[in-house]
Amino acid sequence: MRYISQYPQFRLQVRPFRSRALGDGGVEVTQEPVYAQFKAFIDGGMIFENEELAAARHFDLRGNTQLQDEATPSEPRNRLSVFDSDEAAQENDWDKETQAEVERKLDGWAEASTQEVLKVTTHPIEPPFPNYDEYERGIDQLVVKLIEDGYDLATVLYYEQVFGPRRPEIIEGLERAVEAQKASFVSA
Repeated sequence: MRYISQYPQFRLQVRPFRSRALGDGGVEVTQEPVYAQFKAFIDGGMIFENEELAAARHFDLRGNTQLQDEATPSEPRNRLSVFDSDEAAQENDWDKETQAEVERKLDGWAEASTQEVLKVTTHPIEPPFPNYDEYERGIDQLVVKLIEDGYDLATVLYYEQVFGPRRPEIIEGLERAVEAQKASFVSA
């Protein structure tokens, strides 16, 4: 799940740090903290076009800044930050329960504090055809259909890996098809 904030360094505590003092002067950690730390666009947070448009419609971006010429408005995406729960789970070694806890907390925050967090429900890349995610025929038939209908196989592969159902056999077949297309392409 992806979330957008209008504040570049937005951070939300999901689970607090808890510890207990021991009799020998030591401390026992009873609960590790969990934070949802958003990445600013200027710090490498990838914000897709559909997310930028949703943020511009949703947030009251007051006090727009200007470029150095003092006449051209600056890009609103420079003021945004993004949180991708899948990326954060991978970076922080979260298990599925922790990731679900973070998503529940952010969902609640998006409902309660609408000017701080926006839950993005659309994908920047749509599936190639309406029932693509439920396609049950073989991978060879899927690749033939995609080629005949004129879809870019690399884009379909990216959709399957990032936004789609992430089916291993489909990913493997699309990777083979993309490599075959690259091998058969002759540059002049």
